[in-house]
Amino acid sequence: MPGPMGSPAEPLHVRPFRGLRYDPARHPAFSVVAPPYDVITMADRMRLVARSNRNVVRLILPDVGRAENARRLLDEWRADGTLLQEESPCLYRTEETFIGPDGVQRVREGMIALVGLPDGDGTILPHERTMPSIVEDRLRLLRATHAQPSPILVTYDDPDGEIDTALRAGSEPTPVIDLTDDHGTHLRMWRVPESEITDRIHATLAQRRLLIADGHHRYATALAYRDAHPEDPSANAMMMYLTNGASPGLVIFPIHRIVGGIDAAEQETLPERLAAAGFEVREAGDGVVQLEQAMAPIPHDHGVFGLVRRDHPPLLVSAPPEERARTPLERIDAVMLQDRILGPLLGLTAEVVATTDRIRYTAYSDDAAAKVEESGDVAFILRAPTVREVENVALAGEVMPQKSTYFYPKTLDGLVIRTLDGPQPANG
Repeated sequence: MPGPMGSPAEPLHVRPFRGLRYDPARHPAFSVVAPPYDVITMADRMRLVARSNRNVVRLILPDVGRAENARRLLDEWRADGTLLQEESPCLYRTEETFIGPDGVQRVREGMIALVGLPDGDGTILPHERTMPSIVEDRLRLLRATHAQPSPILVTYDDPDGEIDTALRAGSEPTPVIDLTDDHGTHLRMWRVPESEITDRIHATLAQRRLLIADGHHRYATALAYRDAHPEDPSANAMMMYLTNGASPGLVIFPIHRIVGGIDAAEQETLPERLAAAGFEVREAGDGVVQLEQAMAPIPHDHGVFGLVRRDHPPLLVSAPPEERARTPLERIDAVMLQDRILGPLLGLTAEVVATTDRIRYTAYSDDAAAKVEESGDVAFILRAPTVREVENVALAGEVMPQKSTYFYPKTLDGLVIRTLDGPQPANG
């Protein structure tokens, strides 16, 4: 039965594929995987290449303007046996044991599969805006390599865990990857050969929608490539990491804001101005731990955030539910912060926030507090939206504000690579 996101506008196609994988005898997985391109700094790239000159980072972040280098490397690595193609199609079941920014250990289960790209809206739901310049950059790389080394993270509804149960039943006994990454996440991956079980998974997911958790630009890139190359049937699908949106192992963490450029006098009067704007303001302990403990039990129909200033006790700032708008987007705390505080009280409109260097972001509240002590800036401590709240925003056709969701952990690139098997690019 379809879950809370309802039935899709058109059937969803999730199927096994013949992935390319690094030869584990020559290239241990830890040495060749990488985080997604958008969280890799130049220093990170240098470190990953030093770890192995066959690291997937050389495919996802080639030298500027040299997308053809990634294509050349991919061809070389296939020719010399660095990358081996599966003999038969399979799904790839994953299990990640991790400790998040809140210090709690969890397990996220999922699978890497080939997912058909829908013809219209309503089957795969985005919740973030994309920037055309980034899509164009990713599109140049896809045209050059004709490969997808980076699965995007998507969620589906499965409250009873039927798909995870089927994946475990269909898995080979020995994992093909067993690694611990730089952040301490222990990841294992098993092949699930094409079988009656994978057919059952396909049939179950055909009646589900997917929510894009992470990878909006890569998804937009895949759509752009598909639309530009109707002659290439392989362009009608992309590689995705699917996980159960109802699982306790899927978690969103908040992204806190550290705002600079607020002088001492303005900081001093900020609580009074918040109260005048209709918020309840009260002290909440003597540090961010107590502040977050005070925020946690407040129902999500109340807007709430924490205010941290140097040499002051933290403040809990909340709006009663009757002052919250009823649309899914306006119920998000980060939206309330933007629309009622950053814009009208501090002059940081959404347009300014998109380009200003006055705002820094962190997923760790203790890091936010430390930056306040160091700089004298102001921190706004947020709660994360729930998975259901993000789904409701997406179902309403709206998008979340910038830096409002942090799905953890990030998926790794290089676990498996999907090559498009249609006609090669004209310059190939």
